[in-house]
Amino acid sequence: MKTIGLFLLQIKEYLILSLLIVISLILLFSNDNTQIRYLRAVAVGFVGTIQSGVSAVPNVFEIQKENEFLRAKNIELSNELSALKEARLENIRLSRMLGIKNKEISGVVSAGIVNKTLIQSRNTITLNVGESDSVKINMPVITDDGLVGRIVSTSKNYSIAQILYNRNLSVSVKIQRSRVDGILNYDGSGNLLIKNVPKSADVKTGDLIITSEYSNYFPPGIPVGIVIEEGNLDNLFKKIIIKPQVSFQELEEVFVLKHLPDSERLELENAFQKK
Repeated sequence: MKTIGLFLLQIKEYLILSLLIVISLILLFSNDNTQIRYLRAVAVGFVGTIQSGVSAVPNVFEIQKENEFLRAKNIELSNELSALKEARLENIRLSRMLGIKNKEISGVVSAGIVNKTLIQSRNTITLNVGESDSVKINMPVITDDGLVGRIVSTSKNYSIAQILYNRNLSVSVKIQRSRVDGILNYDGSGNLLIKNVPKSADVKTGDLIITSEYSNYFPPGIPVGIVIEEGNLDNLFKKIIIKPQVSFQELEEVFVLKHLPDSERLELENAFQKK
């Protein structure tokens, strides 16, 4: 009890002030003369203005919560849009690839690429098809755009193919327009070159390169690339650089042609070369 008394004694000034304010307010609101009414109106207007201003200040926590919800929804919609775009692109690729089956080339195995190298001198791709899918060594690999390479190794469910950017792969090709023949090779430094083309041969920038009938590994007429640079290598031969028809950076699906070399011809040519 003594403690309460001491506490009240310490805050007596605040108690007296509060009492006087209450009395003043009672007197103010009980008085009805013109000046008091004016003061009441001003006070009410002031309080209303302050209240309106305070209510206009946004709730920071509510805004933060709403922003988090909208951000999450935006990510979800972006993912859905990305998936739809990917499905659309895959549909386009597969539709174009399936168009090959309606052409003269028959007997193909569709395959997906599960691994590839593009920065080495002997680059390859790994396919998700193998011996169980009737894929065999030396079968050509193509897309709807053109030649990709050749199968060089197989297992039950996978296979490995050399691509054009592989120094061990040589392709007999020709200029479609002028029928000039040559051998396509990768130089290991990023360039696909056509060798053994005479200096006097009719070759122009923009010419289409196709596989030649002289190849025992690839059917003739498959698009290979476009001439992007031609000039004289020396006094006898031209230097021809081509850009492949296939975009190897973007390559995801391919077809394996069920085409194998003529074993009799291959055996005869190999035997003759060993003499």
